[in-house]
Amino acid sequence: PLDYWKSNAARFPVLALIARKYLGIPASSAASERFFSQGALIMSKLRNRLNKSTFELISCLKSWGLFKDKLEEVKEEEEKGKKRDSKEDN
Repeated sequence: PLDYWKSNAARFPVLALIARKYLGIPASSAASERFFSQGALIMSKLRNRLNKSTFELISCLKSWGLFKDKLEEVKEEEEKGKKRDSKEDN
């Protein structure tokens, strides 16, 4: 695709610029995989009746760092405890 736009840049200068800008971006699935993984954590067996708007709200709040579920809170407390213990050992 980029070769086509390179050879036809004189014919379609604006489209060629747009094509180079967007077609030159390497495809990556990391962000989408992270999103679906996060979605699986939100829509667990215990939360299988969340409606769409509630799911979207929780997803946004979690991505912005404004919402933490119990598992995340427990992990943070464990990390704090480990840091405290290591400071006391020194």
